[in-house]
Amino acid sequence: EMLVGRESERSALDALLQSARAERSGALVLRGEPGIGKTALLEYAAESARDMTVLRCVGIEAEYELPFAGMHQLVRPCLGLVDRLPAPQAAALRGALGLSFDGVQDRFLVSAGLLSLLAEACDAGPVLCCVDDAQWLDPPSAEALVFAARRFQAEPIALLMAARVGEGRHFDAPGLAELEVGGIDAQNAHAL
Repeated sequence: EMLVGRESERSALDALLQSARAERSGALVLRGEPGIGKTALLEYAAESARDMTVLRCVGIEAEYELPFAGMHQLVRPCLGLVDRLPAPQAAALRGALGLSFDGVQDRFLVSAGLLSLLAEACDAGPVLCCVDDAQWLDPPSAEALVFAARRFQAEPIALLMAARVGEGRHFDAPGLAELEVGGIDAQNAHAL
């Protein structure tokens, strides 16, 4: 059980989910060293969100150069909703996600399309987006996600992103709340 001694982190995640259920969106970036327990916290959130739609993706180093690979992984379950979007956003998303031959003309429209798509997904009830290893997301996916996270307001959605610190690529998330996941104290380490 990786969550011994993680009361403060768990209560932050519980609060994020409660807000989403009350139609107040929120986003939180968990930062910490590799192996410190960020993935376990994402699992805890996903377990706690069994009453919600959970969308997930994991940044993969090998896909860092593939534009929108991360976003594709995240939104695959709700691609059926693309038709509900304003036509320019729908076209931009289809191009970005390889659903048309259009290619990507406008990154802003793709980001706006992601925002609209996630808002549409909320029609069926609260949504939790879990992103692990965000430092390895391809840059266009990372950019679109942060864009969306900064613009949600009264939607029942929670975005939870975990990123490594201190090595290699940095996940940039200006304007989003962050939680530093540190080591646990000796007593809890012993219990673990």
